[in-house]
Amino acid sequence: MNLEGFSTLTLLVGTNPLPNFVTTEYFLTTNTSLKTIILIYSEDNQKQSGTKKYVDNLQELLKSRHGDKLDIKKVHLSDVGNAEKIQSDLKQLKEYLETNSSVHFNYTGGTKVMGIHVYRWLEQYANNNIRISFSYLDARNFCIVSDGGEISEDLREKVSLSIDEIIKLHGFKRKNDSQDNIFKNAVEKFKEMIKENRINNYFDSYKGFFRDEKNDLIIKTNKMREKIQKLKEEIKPQGAFLEIIKLLPEDYRPFNDDGSFNSKIDNKRFEKAAKFLDGEWLECFIYDLLNEKKGNESKITVDMDWEIKKKSDDYDNEFQIDVVLVKGYQLIGISCTTSDKKALCKGKGFEIFMRTRQIAGEESRAILITRLKEAEKIKVQQELEVDTGGKKNILVLGAEDFKNDNLITQIEDYIQ
Repeated sequence: MNLEGFSTLTLLVGTNPLPNFVTTEYFLTTNTSLKTIILIYSEDNQKQSGTKKYVDNLQELLKSRHGDKLDIKKVHLSDVGNAEKIQSDLKQLKEYLETNSSVHFNYTGGTKVMGIHVYRWLEQYANNNIRISFSYLDARNFCIVSDGGEISEDLREKVSLSIDEIIKLHGFKRKNDSQDNIFKNAVEKFKEMIKENRINNYFDSYKGFFRDEKNDLIIKTNKMREKIQKLKEEIKPQGAFLEIIKLLPEDYRPFNDDGSFNSKIDNKRFEKAAKFLDGEWLECFIYDLLNEKKGNESKITVDMDWEIKKKSDDYDNEFQIDVVLVKGYQLIGISCTTSDKKALCKGKGFEIFMRTRQIAGEESRAILITRLKEAEKIKVQQELEVDTGGKKNILVLGAEDFKNDNLITQIEDYIQ
């Protein structure tokens, strides 16, 4: 059957509605006959968790793009593990399928049991003069594949979503607002140090300057004064660390040019400067690097410092992603740490993998940028590949990758 001629698209909606949206968008651009979308989802009851909320998110996004041009129908399944129940519930479909119409079923979403039994039901129903065709969206190649083979190119080049649209589809929202990078001059200096292979000079002179005895970050000026008083002259910043401090905006400098503590700085500015100097500069550096590389590429979006939470007010679990990159509709979450400790880095690697999957589905990827030595980096990469279920799920970068623009090259290769 010619896949460009069907009038009804039937989709299974599971906990990852992104493939449903991408599939719909693709067929809407290639098929002017498509008018009706049927969304099949699991009902929320004692036997199973429902996916109605993902259907609602999907419908909201489709309507924001296409208004009321699409006729969206919904069919719920009361027991997705029971073949007889599925067959019975699918009788709801009959009122939406007209004789002599053409129906396409994309079975990417939902459970395997749902896919099998809806497929069978539609095959049997096709005997009533209804033409049926089938496909799925391959998460590895980003192509739609029909029963006869690939029918699309890489859809990341055809379908684009914003970061906000992707996380809303999965039931999340951004908590914070975008902010200007007020430390641009300091970031440029970090770039220079990295290019000249002098970044270790910064770490050697920083030495956890804003950390207390428990290795907690000091974010209050009075705590910093206490540390200075205890250590006296030993606490004065120097070398590359002092070079960077001098490039911060004047009212954000925690120390004066001679290394003495800036008694005029308030807590809010001190906290922001301390976090930046302690390690947040790395995410600013990566953000700038990716933005420069993408240039005018319209299919790629880069942003940083996303604080994310569930849409529902009763869910207080919040988390942050340092840098977010979107290629078309594929989201890549990047976690940055200046640590060279294997256990800490591995924990951050697993977290960025899990968080990225939560907000962007199986199509997403994760990147962990660290200061691990090469041998330790390889171990963490191998262990995380096992923990996350595959080589494509996460990329780990370490201290050696900061040389000769290797960071950006490896990131580019990873997201191809």
